[in-house]
Amino acid sequence: MPGSGYAVDLYQADRPLGAGFLLTRCFVLTADHCLRYLAGDEEHVSVHLGDGTAVGGRVCRRIEEADLALIEVLEPELVPLTLPVGDLPRRGDRWRGLHRPTLGDPHLGGHVDADAVDYTCVGGGRIQAMQLVAEQALGDYSGYSGGPVERVTTAERGAALLGVLIEQYPDRQAPDRAANVLFAVPLREVMSRFPHFRTGHLLRVLEPPASVAEPVGRHEEQSATRGAAVPPPVAVPVPVNDLPGGDGALPGGDGALPGGDGAPVSVDVAVAKGEALLSALKEWSERGLIDPGQVAGLQVHIAKNVVDLALGGEAS
Repeated sequence: MPGSGYAVDLYQADRPLGAGFLLTRCFVLTADHCLRYLAGDEEHVSVHLGDGTAVGGRVCRRIEEADLALIEVLEPELVPLTLPVGDLPRRGDRWRGLHRPTLGDPHLGGHVDADAVDYTCVGGGRIQAMQLVAEQALGDYSGYSGGPVERVTTAERGAALLGVLIEQYPDRQAPDRAANVLFAVPLREVMSRFPHFRTGHLLRVLEPPASVAEPVGRHEEQSATRGAAVPPPVAVPVPVNDLPGGDGALPGGDGALPGGDGAPVSVDVAVAKGEALLSALKEWSERGLIDPGQVAGLQVHIAKNVVDLALGGEAS
């Protein structure tokens, strides 16, 4: 296995597709172009973990224009708890790539040249990307895409996951070769692209019991959707202050406790949803689906929102 820790290899049958890495036990992130050989209606892949274990995976979301793809792990109980702790990149950070195409290839590493630049992907989408300089001038970095970019531990900052490697920049004098300038998508951009990691999605799954009084229309909507098969939501172990929004608010816009359709909710409903989410956070932590170190901050924020609503204020 060329990777280590939370880095994985993706396969379709015996064909290698590319690299990826575990965001949680339930989700793997990769570059969308790593899945280019999948047939249009094909969604199942094999996820090869660092210890050699192969587990089933299902492509649940592809964002071609941003070169990102999310894969649901179908057997999360087989995934060891080796999840990364994320952070924001800073210019000058030393970085390393945990994945390499084969055991005969070198590891990549270098420094972050720019932590957030507007960048147009090959797929045509405009994203906020990290611009990286690799010290290894290989001329071709094919096979490294989809792997994790990790900050190297320094005296000031600890090791942390910074983002996912997606593209190499061509040498302008020799376009058939690649320069040692690479682009990666930081975690904040990843979180903003996938609804699976937004508070609204979590709360829609964690509907309160039918005994909780709700406005007419909302109860009917719940009855129509309660039987739908919805995968269990999980939260990515990123420090609370680094979640989308930049101010530590839960992702999803304003950090408020919304209803299933984004509308404000009554105090009783907010309390029910808050209690359900607090209970779920505890359970996910015990099951290893969320970084235990992040649970306390999330619990405090949820409780504060519910208290503010009960006192007649607005959730923050």
